Amino acid sequence: MFNHTRRLRTVLLASAALAVVAAPALAQETAATAQPAPQEDQTDVGDVVVTGLRATQRSSIEFKRSSAVIVDAIINDEIGSLPDNSVGDTLERVTGVTADRFKGNANELSVRGLGPTLSFSTFNGREVSTAGPDRSVAFQQFPSELVNGVLVYKTQQADFVDGGIAGVIELRSIRPLEAKPRLQFEYRGVYQEKDDAIHGRDGMGYRANLSWTNRWLNTRAGDFGLSVGYQHQDQASPEDYYTTNSAFIPCNTDAVNPTVITGTSAVQTAAGTSFNCGLRDRLTAAQRAGTTESPLYFATTSRTFRQIATKETRDGFMGSLQWRPSERLDFLFDSQYSKRSSLENRNQLAITEAARGIDPIIIGDGGRYSEGALISYRGNSNVEVQNEDRLREEEYKAAGLSARWNGDRLRLSGDVSYSESHRVETQKSTNMRSPTRVVYTLDASDDVVPTVDFGNFDITDPSSFLTTTVAANTNYARYRRATDRKDQLAAVRFDGVYDLSQTGFFRSLNAGVRYSEHTRKTDLANNGDVNIPIARDGMTAAQIVAQANQNCRLAFPASEFMTQSSTNIRKWATFDNDCLFRAYTGRDTNPLMEDSRGPEDINVKETISAVYLMTTFGGELRNTPFTGNFGVRYVKTEVDSRGYRSEVLVTPSVGGSAATIVTVPGTLSEIRGTGDYDYWLPSANVNFDLNDRTRLRFGASRSIARAGIEDFNVGINPQPDTTATTVQGVLANSQTGNPNLKPLDSWNLDASFEYYLNRDTAFSFAVYHKWIKNASFDAVQPFTTSIIANGVETTFNAVAPANDPTQRQLTGFEITGSTVFSQLPGLWSGLGVSGGYNYADADFEFPDPSAVGPYVDTAGLRGLSRHNANASVFWEGAGLQLRAAYRYRSEYSKPNSNTNRSVRGSGILNLSANYNINRNVQLKLQALNVTNARDIMYKPGYDAVTEVSEGNTQYYFGVRFRY
Repeated sequence: MFNHTRRLRTVLLASAALAVVAAPALAQETAATAQPAPQEDQTDVGDVVVTGLRATQRSSIEFKRSSAVIVDAIINDEIGSLPDNSVGDTLERVTGVTADRFKGNANELSVRGLGPTLSFSTFNGREVSTAGPDRSVAFQQFPSELVNGVLVYKTQQADFVDGGIAGVIELRSIRPLEAKPRLQFEYRGVYQEKDDAIHGRDGMGYRANLSWTNRWLNTRAGDFGLSVGYQHQDQASPEDYYTTNSAFIPCNTDAVNPTVITGTSAVQTAAGTSFNCGLRDRLTAAQRAGTTESPLYFATTSRTFRQIATKETRDGFMGSLQWRPSERLDFLFDSQYSKRSSLENRNQLAITEAARGIDPIIIGDGGRYSEGALISYRGNSNVEVQNEDRLREEEYKAAGLSARWNGDRLRLSGDVSYSESHRVETQKSTNMRSPTRVVYTLDASDDVVPTVDFGNFDITDPSSFLTTTVAANTNYARYRRATDRKDQLAAVRFDGVYDLSQTGFFRSLNAGVRYSEHTRKTDLANNGDVNIPIARDGMTAAQIVAQANQNCRLAFPASEFMTQSSTNIRKWATFDNDCLFRAYTGRDTNPLMEDSRGPEDINVKETISAVYLMTTFGGELRNTPFTGNFGVRYVKTEVDSRGYRSEVLVTPSVGGSAATIVTVPGTLSEIRGTGDYDYWLPSANVNFDLNDRTRLRFGASRSIARAGIEDFNVGINPQPDTTATTVQGVLANSQTGNPNLKPLDSWNLDASFEYYLNRDTAFSFAVYHKWIKNASFDAVQPFTTSIIANGVETTFNAVAPANDPTQRQLTGFEITGSTVFSQLPGLWSGLGVSGGYNYADADFEFPDPSAVGPYVDTAGLRGLSRHNANASVFWEGAGLQLRAAYRYRSEYSKPNSNTNRSVRGSGILNLSANYNINRNVQLKLQALNVTNARDIMYKPGYDAVTEVSEGNTQYYFGVRFRY
């Protein structure tokens, strides 16, 4: 089957090439019977009917031109016409919008280079719940086949829902009374080579959707419209990984002899092999004797190669019911539903003690490699085969009811909505470990994924991983509900517009109110772990492990691993996770905790009340027409956070002993924290029509972006400062949240020059500047709180998110353009292009809060890419549509686990070809990520690589029926 599907891939690629080659011939045929499309202007295009990619580009240009604010959009009046796999992929074709990649798809979006938490997302004008740990919306949950428009507002106006500094991303579904009646079915198969390389798989998957739109006019009860759409997806998302532990440590030690792994503890200490590297002046005298001093480098505590077999199913539904009982009154009920199940079978080879006994070979000095990067070294470590099944189930559901009434001069509208996201992630894992530490040499001088020489230790032999002395965690069976997160958002709003005059300066008066309740409940770390096999049936733990090593062996699951990298690690011994789990425990799962409450759990309610007043205006200034609006929005936010804390027993350091914190069993209690803030958010926009083709826009506003809702947690996770000599000092490393966090507060200036040559051609240049304060992303500062320690309520300074007191600035510009070369002769008249470039620069500085913080540069604003660009080239003619879309974003910060981390810049190229057999049937062909771009993350330096994920090109092929 593997060879068969490889041939299928070859056929698909050949078909795509044939389509490109055939395009000129097809165009030449039609040129004999049809004249080339004339160049259009604003007066002669009214009767021209266009469809497909050109229609989408034309609709998008028209929306941009007629908007009261600076906006970019991709709009099509026909549901199912956006040629992307998800809304995230569609949005990446909007200038200034870039995405973080997740399982090969665009996921969290950044606008104008700012991070995903600085944008605000709505669906049909409503805020969207999310199952992620912050407020970032997972756009991949919205299938593009069921969305007919994506809009990115880059300036503010008073009637926008507050919450976005970078911009407002709005998704739109159709209003069925305003759409064409249509029945559509689409089926696309998908082939992925990396999935084909997994034994028992054929690389094939599919996605299918069915949508129907209809309307019934002039019935006794008025006009009715209905639109429903359903999509099902069943495919893999295969990736290969190389990762390190998130914790890096600064070191300047060089082990005297890293090969000494036997003998007494004193002998190994004298060789420098029995402890982790570190700063030499902080070692004991005996440890210093086992090392010499080296230049500073950064080591990680583990390194892992991970092969993953995946299966993902997703169901999506969208529906709208519209009722217009009269010309003045209109009701719309719409709903969305998405359910996703994602299973990962992880097979890992891990160097579990990667900082032990290091003898550096190549340390970056700022030349070829970044300073402090540990490129090559010798060391010794236990080596493990780790198995894990990770199941993530996620459900999103939303519904809303809106009403509009249009009087002669007064227009009223109301909307009530609810959305809910729920994510549950379950992990089941086991391991096998080498019986002794293994001497190895690691070398990343040729590629970001290193080669590893394990000497005489054979990583492909299962017997190499048989531990004879079984102890805690040498052979574990872990069953964990790692995440159970529910996010609920209910909102109601009422708006009114009163027309003042068609000719006076003030044209309308707009006012409205909105109220919302946002609730986040998260249960983390519900663990049922067995750290040593359970002795039973007359067998000891060691005998159980020996038997399991024989009975649970598997062949390596894939015929290929990390094919885009030069590593020598291509396969290793593999064991069946379920088999090991049953051997270690005698059951298929472990019971979870009866009471899983803990300080990491979150229960936050955020209540927002808002009111706004806005007026629109228009007139002429020295014979130059202008329009615009100005207004103010008042927002009040209240936070109610519930969390858990236990009493602790604290023992300070005495005479150099290590200080400790011990949680007192049975003392867990709920505590409450509150916070509130309010803001006045003024905004103004003015647009000058310099002539019938040129528009000049200006915008000024104040906007906010709220901190991550889980940052409000008030539980305390006690972490000792082992060197502290006072109770307060020992507690000072403990972590908590901060319900008094304020949102980022930004004053914004924007200007845009836009030129519209005709309905198919537009160019724009925009500049913007922002003054931002109160940044809290991953900033941690002392936070005064209390806990009962040694029987007494003790006030101390914990570590918690904090607002940055320094005002920061961000400056940028963007260039956008699109055109169709309809004035060119022959086949060239079907050629069209669009693209854009965004540059953003900011002076944010976030120190790394980890141990390497004093030695590395500060990080910038999360998600900020200084450069990002997109470009699309398409050709249409004789029923054929060809498109190539490319996006690039430069490196950006993506922190995790209380350390700074960055993602290297990369580019993605997608290709598509559609052919209309007739007006009802269309054939489709797509190739996504044809460059096989790898995602590479690093910390604490550019060559200190912490994660490399390697996906593959996805090939889609299918057919669409439309009636």
